[in-house]
Amino acid sequence: MSAPNRAQKNRPLRETIYADLRRQILSGRLLPGSRLVESSLAESLKVSRTVIREVIKQLELEGLVKITPYKGTEVSRFSLQDIEELYVIQGALEGLAGGLAAQRMKKEDLREVRFIHERLKKSVRKDPGEWQRLNIAFHQFFIDKCENRRLHGLIKNHRDQFARYWRIILSIPGQREKSNEDHEQILKALDRGEPLKVRLAMEEHIGQSARNLTTFLEKHEFLI
Repeated sequence: MSAPNRAQKNRPLRETIYADLRRQILSGRLLPGSRLVESSLAESLKVSRTVIREVIKQLELEGLVKITPYKGTEVSRFSLQDIEELYVIQGALEGLAGGLAAQRMKKEDLREVRFIHERLKKSVRKDPGEWQRLNIAFHQFFIDKCENRRLHGLIKNHRDQFARYWRIILSIPGQREKSNEDHEQILKALDRGEPLKVRLAMEEHIGQSARNLTTFLEKHEFLI
């Protein structure tokens, strides 16, 4: 058996570094505009600059970083058009899931989603990470209960791009309280057995988050 070539040796490490940087960007740990310096990354991670360069090129292909000749690499800033397009799609998908779920939910399901909502309200002034985990659970409940496999897949595939904004949204003053109020409106429509209003309330909830996000990003100059 021939010895593995250099590219084969580097591949697992390169993929590990790529996955870690990608996760940091999508989670918001690396903010828009943050510089990625090849030499510093190579030194801190104890790999060659060639490996870092390959990772950065892969991130650029996904639109997560921007490489400017003679200036270097930075985490891509947010585009107003990207935000509008992403949130319109997310609102439509989750709204549809909410409307379908409302037609299928039983009394025990209503109690369960209410329980999640009550925990959300209690966690609003606690750890943002805990609130966000419960917030995801609230939204996921409707997605799971819609019983539409293809719709479920579309939402799952869309979440990687959507997730990049979560950390920033959580830092917006009053956003968690406003989200809880929106959830209450969704649940009221659910209690009344009005699937269309559940759908519209879910769409409005996600649309409102988009408006708050763009206002915040414009203020802090994170938009291109």
